[in-house]
Amino acid sequence: MASQAMLSLGAYGDVIEFPYPNPDDPRLLRVHKKGFLDEIRQAPVDEVLEFAKLFVVWRDRKLQGCPVLEFENETVAVVAPKVRALRPDYYAWVEDLDLPKYNYRLVTLTLFRELGIVYSWANINRWVSRCLHRVRVKLRRDYGVDVLYLWVIEIHKSGMPHVHVLFGLSRYVPSLTFDVLLRIFQEAWVDDDGRPLCAPQGVDIRYIGRNVRKVKRYVLKYLVKDFWKIWAVEVENGLVRARLSALLIWLFKVRLFGMSQKIKRVAKPKKKVVFHGRVALRSVYRRVGYEVPYEEFKREFLRRGILKFENRYLPLFVPAVIRRGVDADSIGDDPYRELVEMF
Repeated sequence: MASQAMLSLGAYGDVIEFPYPNPDDPRLLRVHKKGFLDEIRQAPVDEVLEFAKLFVVWRDRKLQGCPVLEFENETVAVVAPKVRALRPDYYAWVEDLDLPKYNYRLVTLTLFRELGIVYSWANINRWVSRCLHRVRVKLRRDYGVDVLYLWVIEIHKSGMPHVHVLFGLSRYVPSLTFDVLLRIFQEAWVDDDGRPLCAPQGVDIRYIGRNVRKVKRYVLKYLVKDFWKIWAVEVENGLVRARLSALLIWLFKVRLFGMSQKIKRVAKPKKKVVFHGRVALRSVYRRVGYEVPYEEFKREFLRRGILKFENRYLPLFVPAVIRRGVDADSIGDDPYRELVEMF
C-alpha cells in the first residue's frame, strides 16, 4: 500500500529529488541567523536551492528533542516540536478566534507564473502586507470604514503561492459594491515598483456572509487539514523527495497566516500539562519496538504530531524521572502491544 506521503507528493508538480544532505553541513549554522533572510533573498537561484534542501537535516535535528508531556488523565505524550513545519495543529487555535459577525468577503490574489517559484516565495509576505496596507488606507480615507481581515496562503499544485483574504467591513457602505472592492484590490496587488502581480482576472472576490464558523473553516482548511500536503517528505535509499514550495517556505520563513490586530483569541481554561523533558524520536521508535520501518514511522508521527502512552511509559522516555513503584523494567517485553494509541 502506498504511504500517505507518496500519495500526497505524487499529485504535485513542484516535487524535487536530491541526495540526503550532509548532516554536518556548515551552511546549516547560517540559516535563519540575523541578516540571513536579506542575504538569501539576494542570492542566485542555485544557491537558494542548495540552502533549501537543508530542511530535511534541520527537521531531523528537531526530532532529536521531542517534548514529553503528561496530561491530567495520566496519559503521557511524545509530541512534535512546536514549529509549524512539524506540528499539524500549529494553527488550530484559529478555531478560538473571537470574530465579529460582519459580512465577510473572500478575495483571492494570484501571481503571474513568470515571476517564478523562488522569487514568489521570497517576496510573498511583503507583497501581502503592503497590499492590505493600501486597501486599509484607501477604505478608511475614501469611505470612512475599517477593515477586519484574516489572510492565508495556499500552495497551488505547481508550487506557486496564492493568497486568500477573508475580510469584513466595520459598517455597510452602499457605494462599496463588488466592482469597486474588486478594483481596489486589483490596484493594491502590485510589486514594489507598482507593477501588477497578476492579470486583472487573477484577482477574484465573492461573498461569504456573516457565518463566522465558515470563515474559520476556510483558514483551518488551508493550514491544518492541508498540513501534510505541504510538508510531506520521503526519504529512501539516501534520496529525498519533497515539495520545493515547502523547502522555500521554511528557508524564507514565510508566514502562512495573518490577521488584524483587533482580532483576539478567546481565553479558555488551560489544561494541566506537565513537561518532563525531551526524547529523540528514533529513541522512542527503538525503545517501544514498532514493527514498521523508521521512515514510515516518522512520516506517520509527523502527520499526527503526537504519540500517546500510559503514564508508566514515562521512565522509558525520560529515565531521570523518578516515580514510586514505576521503573522501565516493569513495562514488559512487548510494550508496543499496550500503547494507548499506536499508528
